[in-house]
Amino acid sequence: MNMNTDLLDIAKMDLHASEVLYENELYPQAIFYFQQSVEKANKAFALITNQLEEKDLLKEVGHQTVNIYEKSIRIQKNRYEQLNEKLGNIPEFKSTKIIENLNISKTLRQIDGYLSQIKKIKERQEELIYISKREIRQFLKDIASTKRDIEKDKRKISRFKITEKTLNKTKREIIDQLGFLSKYDPAQFEEAKKNLESTDIRLLVEKLIKNQSELLIIIIPLSMSLYYLAIITLPHASITRYPNPKNGQSPLNIYTKKLPIVKMLHELFEVHKSALNELKLLNKKFEVINAGIH
Repeated sequence: MNMNTDLLDIAKMDLHASEVLYENELYPQAIFYFQQSVEKANKAFALITNQLEEKDLLKEVGHQTVNIYEKSIRIQKNRYEQLNEKLGNIPEFKSTKIIENLNISKTLRQIDGYLSQIKKIKERQEELIYISKREIRQFLKDIASTKRDIEKDKRKISRFKITEKTLNKTKREIIDQLGFLSKYDPAQFEEAKKNLESTDIRLLVEKLIKNQSELLIIIIPLSMSLYYLAIITLPHASITRYPNPKNGQSPLNIYTKKLPIVKMLHELFEVHKSALNELKLLNKKFEVINAGIH
């Protein structure tokens, strides 16, 4: 069984069910199946990009789709913290330009900011039932703007050629990064330096940049679409199905034509259809990559 493909296929069927239910004005059910489709798409994305393993989907994610992003960010934070700790044992490497540009302390502060945002989103989960049309439209504008920017970058990348000046600079920087080896293993440093000088790294660098860029061109707008859809649909996994005896609310009273997400659902369908198509393409690319590794 291929979990990635199965999730994508079921997500596509859930979306179709949502469209049919919406056309028949069965709004609670339409929103529920839309939420289910978004949830499965996000889980497929997490598996495809190796952010999560299958065992994590039920235990750590459940219906709280934003947990995927929270867990992924925490993993990145842990990796940066471990890297920072290890660099402390090699001060020569820590002072190199590439590590200075990485700015681990700044990155860790940004990561804490992202985690704080997700926490606030989860705290206002019930409010998200009534997320406004203005907020949803802003999400859609952000997605469209990012896709336009990516299209511009795509044209630049297709024409990318590394210049002699940049090539020489890259070689110097790599040698600089390897410089710390000279203290611990001079022979290995000289061998690495010799291999670098004798290797035509132009094609290697161009291929690496283009391959990585092609993936990022898909992943960046796709992850934004899926993340925003996860926020919009966050509270709708259970409230669409059952009356709440505590507050007397019923999905029949909540999910009417007046509810902003119901009004905007047709536009959200189009965003999600695009995301599912991009996910299918991304899955194929990663299958090729993984086949090459193994």
